[in-house]
Order: sequence, then C-alpha cells, then structure tokens
Amino acid sequence: MRIGILKAGKGDSLLLSWEGNHMLIDSGIPSTLRKNRNPSLPPIKDIEFYLLTHIDYDHIGGFLNFISKAQRKDLHPDLTFYGNTLELIRYKDNDEVGFHHGSALSDLLTTLKVKSKSLLEGDELFLKNIAITVLSPTLKHIKLLRDKWMAAEKELNKKDHSDEFVSTIKKKDKIDINSAPLEFLKNPINDILNTTSIACLVEYKNKKMLMLGDAHPEIITGKLKAILKSQQTERINIDIVKISHHGSKHNTTVELLSLINCNRFIISTDGSRPYNHPDIETITKIIVNAINIGFPKIYFYFNYQHASEFEITNEAELDIEICRIVTNEVIL
Repeated sequence: MRIGILKAGKGDSLLLSWEGNHMLIDSGIPSTLRKNRNPSLPPIKDIEFYLLTHIDYDHIGGFLNFISKAQRKDLHPDLTFYGNTLELIRYKDNDEVGFHHGSALSDLLTTLKVKSKSLLEGDELFLKNIAITVLSPTLKHIKLLRDKWMAAEKELNKKDHSDEFVSTIKKKDKIDINSAPLEFLKNPINDILNTTSIACLVEYKNKKMLMLGDAHPEIITGKLKAILKSQQTERINIDIVKISHHGSKHNTTVELLSLINCNRFIISTDGSRPYNHPDIETITKIIVNAINIGFPKIYFYFNYQHASEFEITNEAELDIEICRIVTNEVIL
C-alpha cells in the first residue's frame, strides 16, 4: 500500500494506491489536483474511488474545481464517489468554486452517471482487497448539520482557504512524561462541520490505517472502544494514523491515543496562518503516548517543511528518537 500525501495548502488530500487501484481521500484546495503541484498524482481517469470526508473547502476544493468542468470521458469508467452530505455540496461551473449560488454536486454526479454513496458510522466497504470500516459521522450529527446548514454555509463562505505561506511561529515544548497534558476539547455540536467528517479504519492485507479526516476525538474514541470490546483487547495495532484536523489540539486526545499502538503519523498542513497547525500540544501527546508504549522511534510524516519544524527542548533526554519526515509518499 502506498499513501500519497499531496500538497494541499492548509487542507488534506491523500491518495491510497494498491494493486493498480487508487482511492483519493479529499482533494485539498483547487490547485491540489494540478500536475505541476503534485507531479506524482496519477491521471484523474485512473482514480476509481473518491472519498470526500466533509464539506470544508480545504478538503473538497480540488475535486469541485475539476468535476465542475469534467466530462464523463475524463473520469474512471467505474468511478464511485463517497461523501457525507452530497446534496448539500454546491459548485460553480467556473473557477470561482464555492458553496453558494451554484448547482448541487449530487445533481452533477447524476448527470455524469457517477455512482455515489453517503457514509455513516458502522458502514463497511470492501473495495478490491481493502476493507473500510466507517467510524464517523453519526446520523444524529448529519441531521444536525442539515438543520444548521444555512448557518454552516455562511461560516464556510467566511473562511480563508488560500495557501500562501506566511507563518512565522516557532513551535516549542518541553515534554514531561509524568505530567498529564492539557486537553482542549470542543463541543461537537458547536463544530458541526468537523463533527460530521468521515473517519475510517482501512485494512489491506495485514496493514491497518486510521484515516481521521477532521473528525472529533470523542466520536472516534467511542467507536474504537466498541471494536476493542468485541476483540477483547485493550489497544488496537495500527500501522499509520492520519491525524485529525491537521494536528489541531482540539482533535487529538490522550484517551484516543491510549487505544492504539502506533508510531507512524501523517500530518497534512502547510503550517500557515491563521491556524499554524500542527499544534505543539498534539505533537506532545503523540510522543508521550509512544514513549509510554515503549516505541524506540516515532515517525511524523509531513507534506510541507515548515509544519515539521517543531522543537522539543529536552528531546535528547527522552527515551525515543523523533523522526520528522517531509515526503509525498509513505509505503506500508
């Protein structure tokens, strides 16, 4: 399994490739799917599965920009499209891709004769030797998103989704493994766009990957606990985790990390303002968890150099080697 980590500005875009098959998970900002930005990206026509985790523009902008101009011959003949609320996503048939004054994506997919399916927690997919278990979103939160759509759409239209690198913040921390890290939880109801993000467990042969989109930790924690209870074990072995919400301190908790054995983590972001992700608090929690498990090394994979430039001031004293890797691909 190859995991392509595309340059997507502040956003997310991963490409899973296996046995000649491809699945695109999110598509970043509009420029993400251009060859000059991501030359390792295969032809769009070769991608059979699309999964857009949620309706934030920094996750779907690239796809909307492409699909609004596409003809059926430009797409894989068996393309299947997965999302959460397809009927709410809107596009424009010009370069000003947006959420308002456009046509519904679900209508466009129907016109193009593209198969589509909405996903909820508990759904299972079996796609050419990979198994996908959906952990989020819940039906309750999807219904709430629909109820709050007018307000959510206004929030989307206010966001700055440019990918200009302007951050000057240097992230720095000292790790005390005997002190409990602070938690910064948000109320899922007040962050409904991210709460409804699709998150999933992807299994291929003997490999397991957690793809968390921008999902909320308490939802993922609840689903993982149910899986662990059914397996009568305390932790699930995971080969790699795509950390939720670009490494935001609000989306990774000590409790969530305590349920997994993993020392490889993908963080997708350019580190730019206004969010300056990843948050050092998230990095610290991940490192402490790996130390407590007993890993000799921990690997962080980034798609941009600046996002990897965090400093652990007592790193030399810790019983773990911290590897910061800027790359466009991880091979499992």
